Amino acid sequence: MSVTPPSSGEAVQPGDEFRDEIAHLHEAVRSQRAIGMAIGLLSATYGCSTEQAWRTLLRVSQDSNTKVRTVARVLVALHDGTATPEDHDVLQTFERQLPAPGWSRGPSA
Repeated sequence: MSVTPPSSGEAVQPGDEFRDEIAHLHEAVRSQRAIGMAIGLLSATYGCSTEQAWRTLLRVSQDSNTKVRTVARVLVALHDGTATPEDHDVLQTFERQLPAPGWSRGPSA
């Protein structure tokens, strides 16, 4: 683990770098969970294999210049009805990249 030296007069607290690493690991776990769920949703929605769903998720991410974890998080939120207005805005950036007939906007759509 690399540690950035403190700037002038700033003391490094012994546990700070560990807290940062733990926070990053927690975020990684949340992202992986959302990605797995999105793969399952894509597979079920489009009747494809999980490998095809993963490739679709990657293609949507690349073609829309949106992080895979963001695409996954938004798709899961739309599916379970917890999408925020910001999630709907993000969906507009990649919705046209999804296979026809597109993506359901959730239970209330």
